[in-house]
Amino acid sequence: MPSTSPHLARGRPHLRRAVSILTILLVTAWIRSLSFLIQLQKEFDPRLGAADHEHSSAALIPNKPPITQDIQSERRDASSSKDVHIVFSTDCSGYQHWQSIALYYSAKRSGHLGPVTRIASGCEASARDEITEEWRKIDPTRTRFRVHFTPSFALAGSNYKYSNKPGGLNHWITRTDIQERFIALVDPDMMLLRPITPELGLGLTAVPVSHDRSSRDLMEYVDRQGTVQFLRRRNLPELPLRVEEGMAAGQHFGIGTLWVSSGTKDARKDFRNFNLTAVCGKDSPCLNTPRRNNDGGYTTRKQAENYYSVGPIYICAASDWRKLLPRWHEFTPLVHAQYPKLLAEMYAFTMAAADRELKFALASSWMVSDAQTMSPTESWLWIDEYGKKSESARNIRTVCDGATSNSLPTETLGRIRNYGYGSYNGDTPISNEPLPVTLHYCQRYLIANYTFAKHKMRHDFFRCDGDPLMFDIEAVLKALDSYSNDKVQKRTAFMICHLIPLMNMALGDYKRDVCIQ
Repeated sequence: MPSTSPHLARGRPHLRRAVSILTILLVTAWIRSLSFLIQLQKEFDPRLGAADHEHSSAALIPNKPPITQDIQSERRDASSSKDVHIVFSTDCSGYQHWQSIALYYSAKRSGHLGPVTRIASGCEASARDEITEEWRKIDPTRTRFRVHFTPSFALAGSNYKYSNKPGGLNHWITRTDIQERFIALVDPDMMLLRPITPELGLGLTAVPVSHDRSSRDLMEYVDRQGTVQFLRRRNLPELPLRVEEGMAAGQHFGIGTLWVSSGTKDARKDFRNFNLTAVCGKDSPCLNTPRRNNDGGYTTRKQAENYYSVGPIYICAASDWRKLLPRWHEFTPLVHAQYPKLLAEMYAFTMAAADRELKFALASSWMVSDAQTMSPTESWLWIDEYGKKSESARNIRTVCDGATSNSLPTETLGRIRNYGYGSYNGDTPISNEPLPVTLHYCQRYLIANYTFAKHKMRHDFFRCDGDPLMFDIEAVLKALDSYSNDKVQKRTAFMICHLIPLMNMALGDYKRDVCIQ
């Protein structure tokens, strides 16, 4: 091949011209490719507007390339939720009784079509009769809202009642003919805004979050209509198409890497002397070091980060639950013996998942809970964006504007309408913005002298002569005005302006079903 050294090129003008033309063509092609990519980014992220153009080039260089899967021609709907059986565990206290009723009515209003089962552990005979009769009135068909009674599985010699969860579920699944293919385990202190479905990445395109500098490590998963369905960390493995046997899904929690470091110099204090073998057994994949004969797998820190840093909501194939539950039930007292704290059953769950080698696709969009967290593992980004498109200086109000004692804020209703499911009245304009699946009200929320704290709720809130929760929306809006764009106060107001109406709507539904016979 002829040389193209500078000395030779100077003697051949035609060669210099050819090199110049080739350079121009390459630069032109590069510019056209960049323009096409920017236009493609806009198409799949409808919220990337003029204000974001300065960040668009960074958004096109994620840690891994966007995931493009087969696009469905139809909008997602709630029909597949009919195959998802929601289940949750309680004791027999009045405290968890009202939460059970509130959860059911929120699931029904969200458009979820599958059954909802309360597992009640440790109830006396009289309480079982009362609950059974009340459930019959709430759902005369006895198909949508169910109850399963079990003995108490609270750990002997301690006040630890959360072992009722694995013990109660294991009791239920071994004694119940479950028709649905999938089971979603939620906490009783959750309320649904959207139905739970087994579809994950099916028909979605992953788009890097580009409109919030603090959330550059997040990806949104968008359908063909531009509706965002999922939010998750971009460094996670590819989102599977759906939940299926051998592949589960759940809410991203930062707990997996704590136990997997047990016995190492990197372990935190609570796990420095934690003996994984005493929990999982000497041949379990749950262990964090290779086995002596190098036969079989073990759990690395990276695997724990990617697949086992999970909490409720847990969604698995029913067949996987049947394999997982006996181990979770077995592991919980063993974990509690070394880690006698609230989250012992959650750590036991992740260890059992690693033992069964059941991987979980993690996402941040299953819930919001702690208004003060800055962790991207909750979908507060979507709540922080309420009102961002408003020209008003008071856009912080959008999280509550339009709410009443028994109606959700206008913006939220518009977002629910955009998803295309749920039984909420009104013709609110559609808002092409996302919502988390659940509100997990395990915290205390206080603004404008309004407090929502589950420990403060009357245990007999659901009764025929019960009064709804008081709510002065103007007082809340006035308080919001004084906070400008304070994220924590905005999030707190969001929870107040949704939990109070949802509770009151549930009370109205309860009176209609139970009191008007």
